[in-house]
Amino acid sequence: MKRMRTTLAAGFALLLSQASLACAADLVWWTMNWNEQKAKDYAAEFMKENPDVKIRVEANVAGGLQSRILVALQSGSTPDLIDVQNGANVPLAQTGKLEPLRDKLTAAGVQFDNILPASLDTATYEGQLYGLPFQAEAHALIYNKGAFKEAGLDPETPPQTWTEFVDYAKKLTRTNSKGQQVFGYGVSGGGADQPGNALFRSLPFMWMNGGGILSPDNKDVIVNSPASVEGVRLYVDLFTTYKVSPPSTLENDSNGLRRLFQVGNVAMIPGATSDIERIRAAAPDIEIGVGLLPHPEGKQTAAILGGWNFIIPKDAPNKEAAIKLAAFMSKPERQALYTTTFPAAMSGLDDKRFADPIMKAHKEMLKQARPQPTIPQWGQIGQIYYNHLQEALLQSSTVQEAMDSAASEIETLLSQ
Repeated sequence: MKRMRTTLAAGFALLLSQASLACAADLVWWTMNWNEQKAKDYAAEFMKENPDVKIRVEANVAGGLQSRILVALQSGSTPDLIDVQNGANVPLAQTGKLEPLRDKLTAAGVQFDNILPASLDTATYEGQLYGLPFQAEAHALIYNKGAFKEAGLDPETPPQTWTEFVDYAKKLTRTNSKGQQVFGYGVSGGGADQPGNALFRSLPFMWMNGGGILSPDNKDVIVNSPASVEGVRLYVDLFTTYKVSPPSTLENDSNGLRRLFQVGNVAMIPGATSDIERIRAAAPDIEIGVGLLPHPEGKQTAAILGGWNFIIPKDAPNKEAAIKLAAFMSKPERQALYTTTFPAAMSGLDDKRFADPIMKAHKEMLKQARPQPTIPQWGQIGQIYYNHLQEALLQSSTVQEAMDSAASEIETLLSQ
């Protein structure tokens, strides 16, 4: 009898669960955990204007997000609106499971001429738009002015060129007045959020020097070209030769580097405006300076265009309402508050939130930012590159040998 009651209870619970899943009237919005409350606030505002729509906000964490989205897309049981990193937009579009959006969003009132063109590129696959950018960002050089002063460096003059950068990093690597070991620069070589963290921090070294992983038209592999190898070599040498990056480098992702900066162990890190907010909250006594990412003499700086896009699955049960919600969130004043860095809607930068002078360098870097190659294999290419970058950081091969191996594997991948 007890067994029968248990079985009936389980069956009832399953029916309730299925009923909940089958409730197409609930628009499901997958946001990120750090944006959950803002998403709920905007959902409430949207529902007030659209009383026939009920929104359920579900929060995700960054780790494993792309895999979770892929599972949902392949199963056909999808949410209606998803926040996704712009680098994942095209690979997800390549599955054929995303809704093309430009015509429908235009009809819903989205002003595409106000959205950063490079951000739109991150959502474009085979001439179709499969995402709506809402956040754009680029790294700048964040540094500790107090560490600069102790090392005899002008805290108002961050390094501009690679030569100055290495010189500053060496001078900053020292034991400070508190007896604490300080390292000049934080190289990201491991940790949970890879390969993205290392890619974001090392690929600009290649771009600034005229190299890259792929040629600008994405047809040729150039990761082992002289210009690319020279850029990667500097990134690696900061740890292996100059020893200005801490011994934990092979375990450090962006969160690890920021924590080391906050406790005074690292004096310079590349980071976004969201890193400044977190450092201020965790270590208010640190006087923060921000400069452009240092570049080779006579060449331009560069950064990866990061950011986030909204996507709508082709199988979403509430597509019409999801498009309406995406258009609602496209307004510059909403993007300005929803984003953790800068809005993709350019007029949103006029918001008072972005008037802080400390954001000046990040605004300049945004002008120099480039999207990652928008080809379906880019995620796999990033992993291949990262695997061989680690070989160089571990000194199990030279930088040239590591990048030759990466080039060979990437060429094989692209030929399939």
